[in-house]
Amino acid sequence: MRIKSPLRFTILIVTILIVIWMFYNFIIALQTGEKFSFFGNGLSENVHTFVVAGVDEDGYRTDLILLCQVNRKDKKVSVLQIPRDTKIDNKRNDKKINSAYYSGFDVMSGEIEQVTGLEPENYVMVGFDGFCDIVDALGGVTVDVPIRMQYDDPAQNLKIDLQPGKQKLDGEQAEMFMRFRKNNDGTGYPEGDVGRLAAQQTLYDAVADKLLSPVGLFRAPAVLSAVKKNTETDFSGFEIFGIMKDVMIIGKDNIEIFTLPGQGKYIGNISYFVHDKAATQQLIQENFVLDEE
Repeated sequence: MRIKSPLRFTILIVTILIVIWMFYNFIIALQTGEKFSFFGNGLSENVHTFVVAGVDEDGYRTDLILLCQVNRKDKKVSVLQIPRDTKIDNKRNDKKINSAYYSGFDVMSGEIEQVTGLEPENYVMVGFDGFCDIVDALGGVTVDVPIRMQYDDPAQNLKIDLQPGKQKLDGEQAEMFMRFRKNNDGTGYPEGDVGRLAAQQTLYDAVADKLLSPVGLFRAPAVLSAVKKNTETDFSGFEIFGIMKDVMIIGKDNIEIFTLPGQGKYIGNISYFVHDKAATQQLIQENFVLDEE
C-alpha cells in the first residue's frame, strides 16, 4: 500500500504515541496515587543517582563506569566517567575500582562513594554485546574516530579494526571503539586512559543525539527492548522507562559529562589512575547534588 501523504502518516503515528503516553501516565497515577501529569512522574525522587557500567567478556570487571545523576528538580543530568584503573583502598589484592563489581554492587557502590562522595542507589550493568545491540537499535551512530585503531586479542575473541575519520558506526564497530585501549604495536591515545575517556565521550554524545532526535523517538521502543534484553539491573521496568522519559524531557543540552580529575601513575610497577581528591570534591560540589531529597 502506498502512503499518499507522509506528513499525515507521521502526524497519525505521533498522535498514537501521545495517546499511549497519556494512557500510560494515567495508569501510573492511579497506581501510585500521584497527580496525573501529561509528562508523567517518572521516579519519585527529585534527584536519583545510579551507576551504569560496561562489563567485560569474563563478567568479572567493569571496563566502563559512569556515575549518573538525574536531577528532575533542576532539569539536568550529570554524568561522571570513572577510569577503570582508578586506585582505591580495599582489602582485595587488586586495588583497581574495576574489580569491585565481582564482589557485588554493595562493594562497588561503597568504592564509588569512597572516590566521589556520592553513593549510587541503583545499578545498570551492560555487557558489550548489549551495547552493540543498543547502537544497532538506534540504526548506528556517527562518530569521528580520532586515530587508527587496530588490535587483536584471540584470548578475548577481540578484533578491533577502525580507520580514522568521521564515519557511521554500527553496533559491532561502536563496541570496537569503546573497547580500544592500544594498538598491536603499543601505540594508542597520546593521553592514555584520559584520551580514551575523551573519545568515549564523543560516542556518548552521538548516542544521545540520535536517541533524542525524531529518529530516536521512533526507535525508542527498539532501544528499550535492547536495554531490557541485555542489562542486569535492580531498576524495575517502569523505573527504566521513567528515567529514559526524564532524560528525554530534560534534553541533551542539559546533559553534562565530566571525567574524574587525576592522572596516571605507576605504583609498584602497576599502572593506576590516581584521582585528585581536592579537584574531585570541587567538581562534585559544583555539578552534583550531595544531599538528595
